[in-house]
Parts: sequence; structure tokens; C-alpha cells
Amino acid sequence: MNDRCFKCGGKLEKKETRIEKWVNDKLIVIEHVPVFECVECGERYFDADTSLKLDEYFYEKKPVKTIEVPVFEYKES
Repeated sequence: MNDRCFKCGGKLEKKETRIEKWVNDKLIVIEHVPVFECVECGERYFDADTSLKLDEYFYEKKPVKTIEVPVFEYKES
């Protein structure tokens, strides 16, 4: 992984993030995902191993917990 941002050239720092993605009408949340984030512009990058593992979580793995999420419908006044 390059240590510079492809977008602005800023320095990348390794951090953790949370990923949310809709898969087959279900919201999937993955916590503590390693990410490289640019200190200048905030652009985020995943290395190849993390990207492959994310696909496993989205389509193959069983969740460690399930949460209930309230849903609201916006209506004009």
C-alpha cells in the first residue's frame, strides 16, 4: 500500500472505521475495519486483503450480533 493519497498526495494514516452496506434489502454493519485515511483530504483506502475479507462479511459470514433499527418515512408538512 502506498503511503500517499492518490487524490491529493497527503500522508495516509492507518485507522479503524465502520462500514455500512445494504445487501439484499438488509443493512450490514462491519465494525473495526482497518483503513488508510488521508490526513489532508480524508480520502479512505482499503488494502487488498481487507477488501477481499469485506466481501466475505457481506455475503458469507454470520453476524456476531443483530440490532434493531428504527425506520422513519419523511413526509412534507
